[in-house]
Amino acid sequence: MSDDPLLRLLGAVSVRQPGGAAVAPARLDRLVLAHLALAEGRAVPATDLIDALWGPEAPAHARNALQVKVSRLRRHLGPRGHALQHDQGSYRLALARDEVDVGLFETLAREAADAAAAGRPEEAGAVAARALALWHGPPPAELGEHPRLVAARARLTEQRASLLELSAEAALAAEAPAPSPVDGLRALLAEDPLRSRARLLLMRALDRGGRRAEALAVYDVGRRVLAEQTGLAPPAELQEEFTRLLSAERRAARRSLDVPRAPAVPAGAMDAARWLAREGAVGAAVELALRGAWWWWLAGRRSEGRDLFEELVGIAPGGADRPAVLGATAWLGVFDAVASDAAQAIAAGEAALREALELGWRRPESLAAVLLAERLLQRGQPRRGTWLLDAARASLGRLGDGWGLALVGLVEAKAALQRGAVARATAGGRAARRAFEELDDPAGRMMAMDLLGYCSEIVGDLDDARRTHERALALARAIEAPEWQATQLTRLGSVQALAGSEQSLGTLRAAVRVARSIDSAAGVALAENGLGLAHGLVGEHDRAAQIHAATLTWYERQGSGAGVSYTAGRLAHELAAAGSPDAAALATRSVDLARATGDPRAVAHALEAVAVSHDDAPARARALGESHALRRRTGSPLPRVLAASLGPVRRRLAEELGDDLDVRLREGARQVSPQPR
Repeated sequence: MSDDPLLRLLGAVSVRQPGGAAVAPARLDRLVLAHLALAEGRAVPATDLIDALWGPEAPAHARNALQVKVSRLRRHLGPRGHALQHDQGSYRLALARDEVDVGLFETLAREAADAAAAGRPEEAGAVAARALALWHGPPPAELGEHPRLVAARARLTEQRASLLELSAEAALAAEAPAPSPVDGLRALLAEDPLRSRARLLLMRALDRGGRRAEALAVYDVGRRVLAEQTGLAPPAELQEEFTRLLSAERRAARRSLDVPRAPAVPAGAMDAARWLAREGAVGAAVELALRGAWWWWLAGRRSEGRDLFEELVGIAPGGADRPAVLGATAWLGVFDAVASDAAQAIAAGEAALREALELGWRRPESLAAVLLAERLLQRGQPRRGTWLLDAARASLGRLGDGWGLALVGLVEAKAALQRGAVARATAGGRAARRAFEELDDPAGRMMAMDLLGYCSEIVGDLDDARRTHERALALARAIEAPEWQATQLTRLGSVQALAGSEQSLGTLRAAVRVARSIDSAAGVALAENGLGLAHGLVGEHDRAAQIHAATLTWYERQGSGAGVSYTAGRLAHELAAAGSPDAAALATRSVDLARATGDPRAVAHALEAVAVSHDDAPARARALGESHALRRRTGSPLPRVLAASLGPVRRRLAEELGDDLDVRLREGARQVSPQPR
């Protein structure tokens, strides 16, 4: 059986000449040849061929024209020209199956399937490879949509897909190393996402190649596509494979990954590090401190961690291990990033990480980079934060640190939120939560739920936000992480305030107490801002202004543009409600700083402060139009209780501007780009 057939239809119609060159007949001649070849030796009436060539518009001399084409085809067929026969008004092409690539392809496909069924995977793979080598595409569409051609294209395309699956299965079953079938299976699924066998094989191939996380993602994509297009659940075999892979991934994670939890560090670790330093083993002391850094940060011992790292960096001799000292300097920047000299601390941490990157980051440096990136993003400095995050992802990927990569994904989701992409942030938060669940890490789940609860608050689902923060608070208490307890109490209290709950003030005061108990100035500032919001919503504007003014001073010392912008905007609201002339200047400052952060929701918040505080009516209307457009674009509606406070503003503008109000609102809306960044 020759694998160089006389006649080719797969991809293009051509005839092999005696010297080996291929010739493509004229288009209508190719159409006649294709119909005759696909009939596989059966007679095709001349009337059928005429209909296929010209349809109802056949010329009067159609039979003569058909005879001319047949004569040309016989010349193209050369020594096999006699195989094109005419008998009683019909034509037939009497070629052996292996003389036509379609026949040879289908013969080899059956042989490959038989070998696979008989348990001979190597033979099946070899035969499948021969068949696939013939494939250059189905009979071309340029030949028309005649039922014979359409049926052949569908049949051959399905056979080729089955051959690709069989070839992949043979490669996976072969004892000897075989080329990875991953790319071919991905291409096949791109053509037909509902092929469950191809999806199952791709999952197995990825798992075989050490890419189990990708294999799990392939299942998830298939599950969603199947549900969207058919409403059905994945077949049992796919579900079983997913369960097997997920169990294996969890077992591997528990064996290989030291999951960060607060109780994992012995209570005397800080004292032990200081003792080692006093004994002259400064390098060992630094390494011990680096091992404990994450847990101290998580568990609310940040001021103690800062003091320890400051001591160790200060006494480390010049000959001490340079990467470790640089890592300690970076962590000192992390702990100092919530102090009053945060800008300088973050810059020092960045500088240490830049130098350490040339030596190769380990896990401590990578985690420090993620946390510094998060602080920079919170402060409205995305460019500096992004490079740290990208470098951390590369380092953690090189180290094979799945937990660290999940943390990077979570911070990236927070960055998306600050760009106004709420849906993307929610998807990222959910992915991070799943990753931490697979790693059985309650701390990670808590951090992911913090983001998800905030996203629910942003889109107006206050009930879901409350439930999510309550669960996150329970986790924070379970892992003894007071810093996070304060954060979740703040989030929960703010949601309660927006929902009109009387519990909000008590919850927020509890947040302030917890933050103060661990000397967390950043936690106190966050909680105080929530407390100021709650007081303002019940009409206590003077008290709210007093709280926000004190918090504003702290954020100013921090040099946090994002913190100053938000707090100045809230203070402007309260001062405007109290009739203070200082409100307008604060609102303008809030807008300028918000625009610098690139956070469209922050800009909307600041513009709403302008709308309630400025004297110029057209400027207030433009601010209102732009803020409304920003919130609509980012899917973050103003909470009902806050929207109600803008109602009187709009009514006053209608009185002042009349018909000109809509013009000014549209002018403001036109300032907004059509898509989130």
